[in-house]
Amino acid sequence: MKLVKVEDAVGRKLAFDYSAVTPGFKSPIKRRGEVVSLEDVELLKNHGHYYVYIEDGDNVEYGLHEEEAVLQLAQLISGENIIVEKAPEGKALLRSAVNGLLMVDSTLLEKINSTGVYVVITRRKGVYVKHSDIVGIVDLIPLSIPRDYLSYISSETLASRKILQVYRNTHPKIGIIVTGTEIVEGRKKDLASPVVVEKIRLYELEQGALVYVRDDESEIAGAIENLLLDHDAVVVTGGMSVDPTDKTPKAIASVASEVVAYGVPMKPTTMSMIAYKDGKAVIGVSSGIIYFPDYNILDVVLPWIAAGVKIPREYLISLGEGGLSEYFLRRR
Repeated sequence: MKLVKVEDAVGRKLAFDYSAVTPGFKSPIKRRGEVVSLEDVELLKNHGHYYVYIEDGDNVEYGLHEEEAVLQLAQLISGENIIVEKAPEGKALLRSAVNGLLMVDSTLLEKINSTGVYVVITRRKGVYVKHSDIVGIVDLIPLSIPRDYLSYISSETLASRKILQVYRNTHPKIGIIVTGTEIVEGRKKDLASPVVVEKIRLYELEQGALVYVRDDESEIAGAIENLLLDHDAVVVTGGMSVDPTDKTPKAIASVASEVVAYGVPMKPTTMSMIAYKDGKAVIGVSSGIIYFPDYNILDVVLPWIAAGVKIPREYLISLGEGGLSEYFLRRR
């Protein structure tokens, strides 16, 4: 390829896409491989392209063009249920092939983005994605790279590991327990379960039984154990603080084989508990979901439960950075 004045490119094939950007438009106006016409000269100049790269068959091999370079890296970093798609302007799109949980290897992602050659931008690990959603973009900083550079990245940095994959939603059955003596006695209306039911619908899980129990540790624990007999997970609402009358955390802990976390560094619904009983999740959520229905701990944990992937403590701890949501600040 060769860099020339745009006037000298007339009749020659472009080696790269050339784009225009306006408040309402961002896209290539001339694409790689297209022949430059006289009319194109003013069009390209109007958008700042006074010099362009053209294909030059007499020049030496210049390595991997950006289009090939991004597609090849995209294939290398894509794991299960990721589709690679060519995009304009020398980019590759990564789309989800299924509905489910997006997982990102943050360490590998950081290594790739530290090269100064490739840039990989993804959605956050742990989010719920749907079929055909864009979950990542691969871009190249230079216009081309040596062919052996990608081999180096593959062997030395990636070493057969993948940066992105999506775990398919298995549509597990979720039981709901609403705690509160005042609710059982009819003194107060249950406002928590509708929020849970809506989240179950949103993340495409199967709704199971809905049970009401008093603020009694043994009663709550018994309800959890009963639901786990024929449910894949249980969500328990209310009674999650350290108040003397709040019994839910102790009840969950008494049943669980592992408590992953009690207190999650996020706002809203900090006073939540994530536990497991023989591989089945038991999630304790505060009554704060009533005041914060749009975004709460259920939006964090249900994508993992949907895919049948255990929620790591390290992931929950990492939520502290960025865990102070704009939604909480607006509603508090």
